[in-house]
Amino acid sequence: MPMVDLAPRTAGLIPLWLVPAGALLWLGLVWLARGPLRSRWPGLLGDVVALGALGLAHLLFFWRPLLTPTQVPRGGGDLVSFVFPLHAFSAAQIREGIIPLWNPHLHGGMPHLANFQAAVLYPLNLLTYLLARPFSYGALELLAIAHFGIASIGAYLLARTLGMRPLAAVVPGIVFPYSGFLVAHLGHYGMLAAASWVPLLLLALRLMVVRASWGWAAAAAVVTFLITSAGHQQTLVYALTVGGAWWLFWVAHRHRLLPGMLRPITGGAEGTATVQPDTGVIPGELRRWPWWSLVGDALRAGLAVGSGVALAAPMVLPSLEMARLSVRTGLSYEQASEFSIQPVALLHLLVPKAFGSNPTDYWGPFSNGEIWAYAGIATLVLAGIALVARPEPVRLLLGGLGLAALLFALGPYTPLHGWFYRFVPLYDLIRAPARAVLYLDLALALLAGFGVSELAAHADRLASRVAGAVRLALRVVLAGTAALALFVIPVFYSIILSANDLSNRPVIAVDGLNLLFLYLALTAVLLWAVLGGRLQGPAVAVAATVLIVVDLFGATATFNPSPDDITGGFRHAEAVDYLRTEAERSGPFRIEAATARWQPDLAAVVGLDDVGGLYDPMQPRDYDAARRAAVDNRDQGLYDLLGARFLITDADAEPPGASFRRVHETDDGLVIWENQDAMPRVWLAYTAEQVDSETALAAIRQADFDPRETLYLTGELPPAEPGGQGEVTIERLEANRVHVRVQTDRPAYVVLADPDYPGWVATVDGEPAESATAYGLFRAVTVPAGEHEVVWRFQPPLARAGAAVSLLALLGVGAMALFGWRQQRSVPGAPQG
Repeated sequence: MPMVDLAPRTAGLIPLWLVPAGALLWLGLVWLARGPLRSRWPGLLGDVVALGALGLAHLLFFWRPLLTPTQVPRGGGDLVSFVFPLHAFSAAQIREGIIPLWNPHLHGGMPHLANFQAAVLYPLNLLTYLLARPFSYGALELLAIAHFGIASIGAYLLARTLGMRPLAAVVPGIVFPYSGFLVAHLGHYGMLAAASWVPLLLLALRLMVVRASWGWAAAAAVVTFLITSAGHQQTLVYALTVGGAWWLFWVAHRHRLLPGMLRPITGGAEGTATVQPDTGVIPGELRRWPWWSLVGDALRAGLAVGSGVALAAPMVLPSLEMARLSVRTGLSYEQASEFSIQPVALLHLLVPKAFGSNPTDYWGPFSNGEIWAYAGIATLVLAGIALVARPEPVRLLLGGLGLAALLFALGPYTPLHGWFYRFVPLYDLIRAPARAVLYLDLALALLAGFGVSELAAHADRLASRVAGAVRLALRVVLAGTAALALFVIPVFYSIILSANDLSNRPVIAVDGLNLLFLYLALTAVLLWAVLGGRLQGPAVAVAATVLIVVDLFGATATFNPSPDDITGGFRHAEAVDYLRTEAERSGPFRIEAATARWQPDLAAVVGLDDVGGLYDPMQPRDYDAARRAAVDNRDQGLYDLLGARFLITDADAEPPGASFRRVHETDDGLVIWENQDAMPRVWLAYTAEQVDSETALAAIRQADFDPRETLYLTGELPPAEPGGQGEVTIERLEANRVHVRVQTDRPAYVVLADPDYPGWVATVDGEPAESATAYGLFRAVTVPAGEHEVVWRFQPPLARAGAAVSLLALLGVGAMALFGWRQQRSVPGAPQG
């Protein structure tokens, strides 16, 4: 069975029978909740109904990829070109029982476990590698889509712990996953996976504090590990920052350290006045707290977050070293603030397609996918009602969090991002501040849930403060609707009707304004019905949810299905077969692809070795600079040094250079050229110049450089003897190990044209051997005269140290869980969990 399936998908990601099967399962759970389990868990029925609604929303949003052959995301993006090859390589290695420490296929070879976005240790990835036989792009699609379900359930559960009843909590469970940020970043799988766990992190941190629970500290550690191992450093840093502020708030709430903290935090729900969230074993009355209680809170938080990150230490520690050597090191503020939200793009909060639909007719001056945060018109109105009707501390915190996230996302347009860049550790290593809008969407989602709670909490008439907030919201909505209908929309229609040479920009704008008018009008109707008592209790929550679903799902649809065959760039069977045959005949070599029809990272999927690949922010800096210089002039010795023996181009491409000959043309219009001067993957040298790395890297870029004449070595090796002769071949080439057979009549340098990197160790005939860097890039050892076996193994010490740290962290999490269990049993009547 092949390790990777590249065949085009001809059916949905799930069989159709799963839909009725899921419905039957849900009906069975409803029956259990209404009958046998009703007395034991009286509130279970509401949760079962709500979770069924969230499952239905998930199916309705992703119905095309789930039930038809269409693919996500539209246009493919990074999910196809960057993420899929990384996971295809990981899946192949894991299935063979190999920990993929090194990826030999891309960028000449680079660390893989340390490449954070490869997310090798993420449990859901590992499970998919084992279950998807063979691994396919469809498996990755399904994995990405599943995380929207995780985000939905997480937001729902967080809302429930904040006091919302089930139907009100459905609103955050829909708004958070299907609003602008997560949908726009569907193609950025690592970011999506990490962000999906953020609500559950906030949930665990809150319950850890209000219940003084070691059990919830263990849960927070597990969620922190999931966010860390999911493979996106920026999302991890943001999550820990927001989680820290969230934790501080609940510590202040528990110990009554801030003004206004004496009142209970209420949520309200359909059919009831208010619901006070469970505070566990901590009494609600004001009391003096002992200092050690605060120390205990800090200890639990430190151990929870520290253990969670430490569980992923085998990838975290090597990634820190890799980042130092990568192309992304040392970001200036201008680079760090790239992909900020321009103030004009805030229009997206009201008119999501004001600048067109990504990627079909988009014309804005910024990356639409990076700055999109649309959460729905009704969501904004309901969030405003929640803040005005009952400005409780938790709601003010959410409002402040959303505002801070928006100001941060504006990058250089406000000072907030610059302050974080300068004064907060790690923020000078990440860019794209617009991605902070994740927390704007989460705050709006939770506030909208509180707003629905307020509207649905009264069976007869609204309380005066709530009625006042609704009347204010209704006036604002009616004013906006009138302005659109009487002025803004007519102006755009006049432009459309009077223009002779019409671009699509006014049409796009007026389409968005028409939808804004529609949703404002529907929101006004909803508020009018609630204010007049025509909608009460659960009906309010249902009506608001339906309105939000119609609005959000319509706005985000353009990011969802792709009617095109987005994986076609991986299917070049004839060219791949030719190159594999050549590798079997003459030994390993590298290729270079110079056509857009060839997926840049295809080599990692089919087992070839490429001198380059799609841009990876973790790719080694020195090798990348040499590769770019070589590709700019393929007639110079540096290109030969990299060992790119075959070049793939389109059929109509010009001959790439004097040393190239056309060796094969495929039926699908690709041409394979052979570089007759390419250096082999491994060779012998008998003389060398000892230089530092900078000198070597500068020398190989000179126009007269010839790798056959001069070997530049950095490091101390036993000397070779000039004038020798010999042979060297690669006997076995694996991801983490290379076996080389050498025969020479004099001591010789063995040069392997694979990037040198900390952690590569060499042995000669089983004995440790000193290794040096050749040409500032590659690996070299000295062998004496005779026949020898040279083996290079990749054994990164930080990965081994990380494994030890991870084991200790696992023991720590287990101890926290055990202590939490004993703590729970020792408190009579304490809530379970």
